[in-house]
Amino acid sequence: IAVVTMAALLLFLGFTRMGKAMRAVADNPTLAGLKGINADTVARLVSFVGMGLAGLGGMLLGLDTAIDPLTGFRVILSVFAAAVVGGLGSIPGAVVGALTVGLGEELSLLVLAPAYRSAVGFLAILLVLTLRPRGLLGERAY
Repeated sequence: IAVVTMAALLLFLGFTRMGKAMRAVADNPTLAGLKGINADTVARLVSFVGMGLAGLGGMLLGLDTAIDPLTGFRVILSVFAAAVVGGLGSIPGAVVGALTVGLGEELSLLVLAPAYRSAVGFLAILLVLTLRPRGLLGERAY
C-alpha cells in the first residue's frame, strides 16, 4: 500500500496541473501568484491531501495495533526518523527511510531488550545526520 501510495503521489505531483501548481507554490509563492496560481486554493488542497495521507497511515497502523489516545505518540519518533533518514522533502526517501528504520527496529530485538527498540530511531538519525546530512535520497547541496 505504501509503494502504491508513493507512486500515486509522485505521479500526481509530477504530471498533473495541480501537482505542478503545488510544487510552484512550495518553491516560490510570490512568483506562482504572478503566474496566476491561487496559493490559498493550493494550500487548502495540500492540507486535504496531507489529512488523507495521515488518515491512511492511521488506518494501516490501526490494522496492526490497538488504537488508543496515545497511539500517535508511540510511533512519532519512528516516523520522524524515517523522514530524516530518507531525506526531508523526498517521497521515495520517506519510503526508503521507513523501511530502513522499521527493519532496524525489528532486527534490534534479536540482540537488544525491547525497551531499547526506540533507541534505534535515535541512532539512525544520529548516523544519517553525521554521515549524510541531507538523508539517503535527499537533494545534494550546491
